[in-house]
Amino acid sequence: MGEFSIVPAFSQPLRLFVEAKARGQRVGLPALRNAVGTLNDVNEAWMVGYSKNRVRRLYRYGLFSTSGFSAPAQDYALAHQINIVDLSGPEWSDFVSMVMASAEELVRVASRHVDRFPIRSLRRDLRLELGTMPRDATINLYEDDLGGFDIQDSVMTLKTRFGEVVNGALLAFPAGHQVLLVRPDNLEMFLAFAIQNPTHRVSLSVDRRHEGELSRTWVIRPIGEGRERYSLRLTLPTSVEKIALAETDRLAQSLAAKGELGGHLDIYWDPHGQERFQMRGPRLFRLRFAGSDLRQRRPDLT
Repeated sequence: MGEFSIVPAFSQPLRLFVEAKARGQRVGLPALRNAVGTLNDVNEAWMVGYSKNRVRRLYRYGLFSTSGFSAPAQDYALAHQINIVDLSGPEWSDFVSMVMASAEELVRVASRHVDRFPIRSLRRDLRLELGTMPRDATINLYEDDLGGFDIQDSVMTLKTRFGEVVNGALLAFPAGHQVLLVRPDNLEMFLAFAIQNPTHRVSLSVDRRHEGELSRTWVIRPIGEGRERYSLRLTLPTSVEKIALAETDRLAQSLAAKGELGGHLDIYWDPHGQERFQMRGPRLFRLRFAGSDLRQRRPDLT
């Protein structure tokens, strides 16, 4: 679970449930139904008398998959406003490989010391080390029997590998309600350009390395002098792509009457660690699409 550092106007503080699936097959309806049930439980669990001294929050759900999502699961997610993130694109291949190898190594090392993997302790310590523990969360003492398993060493190893492989990921907000996960080829280059140009024009094209039946990868690049300064990549499930482009087109048509540019993508960045000393955060950058003619659509999305 994570908490958004900014409280949106006319809303409660936002918390996000995060669930990740790495099963070698597309995520189907059962996982999405479970997500909807969880959200309904926590968002409706509010009683005036019992809850008067508690901060009320709005909970959302993000479901990640290394193998994408089935078509029914995509439609169900959109209908119930569950954010689905497809990690099957080429921009995430090194990250997925690192996670799978690290998980196998962790299980192998832990099995020498304990009969049951200490998942609760590992989850808590990782969140503390990465700075993703909610500010008001109650931190419990170890519940797991660790034996001789050096969990702190494992946590630091995972953190180091994560930093070496990922080099940053960005939250992106299109005109629709879905939140997207975007990976820059080089985070430092993107930030350097975006800080100098908080609002700038970009092109949007398809990465030919990944054009599957149920998802495909897009590449975002700045137009003009900064064209070679950075590239952003994101893999969209087909249903999400269809909605995002449709909403963008509606916005573009509205703005065209005013002589303005077309649709846009908002990129959110909240610096952490040493980056806090280099820039004040959080930051919001607006990437404006140069026009629908730059987008390469599927025949069934036109």
